[in-house]
Amino acid sequence: MSKPMTILDSTTKALLRDPAKRRAWVVYQVAIQGTSLAAVAREKGLARQTLYRAFDIPYPRMEKIMADAVGLTPQQLFPERYTKDGLPARRMGRPKKSATKKPKDTTPYHQRNVDNGERI
Repeated sequence: MSKPMTILDSTTKALLRDPAKRRAWVVYQVAIQGTSLAAVAREKGLARQTLYRAFDIPYPRMEKIMADAVGLTPQQLFPERYTKDGLPARRMGRPKKSATKKPKDTTPYHQRNVDNGERI
């Protein structure tokens, strides 16, 4: 299904910067090859929705599969998701727990259950 990498003209580059137009362009490019994104997904052993999900959120593995299907690199197909060096333009990994979690209450257990010096 892969074809040689294509050199993009300025019109196509502009088109690929708009997510709605990019989606239609990819579907069209795959269709003129006589297949569909669903068929490409099945070929790779994936559910068809999995490929479509990459249009909405960064999903490097699916971006690569789609880019191969239309003869581009993921950097060409999703330019806003990559730096000029070709590296992902997003923080890798999960957020640090300390950034999403409240600090732990360090008050000793026996002091938290005391009201006016008497146990509750």
